[in-house]
Amino acid sequence: MIDLTQHSDVHVLFLETTEADLKAKDKSLPSDTHLVRYIKEGIEQISALRAYKSVDIFDALHDNGCEVLEIRRGFGTIRPNLYGFVKTEG
Repeated sequence: MIDLTQHSDVHVLFLETTEADLKAKDKSLPSDTHLVRYIKEGIEQISALRAYKSVDIFDALHDNGCEVLEIRRGFGTIRPNLYGFVKTEG
């Protein structure tokens, strides 16, 4: 997983994947997951990225030298603030 942290107020986390993988994991993903197709160094790549707004994804990738081809949302069912939350016994 890569964290693009050039923007001080925005963190965009992404992992290279496929649309089929995202659909298979849909129930375990946060709802702010986006499927993004982009070109980096002449190679088309597909990644799952987490961000609240699509423009944050576009800006982070563009600032890192990528040509964004497509941003699609609609993956994931878990509220972002609850993703990764581990209930502790108390």
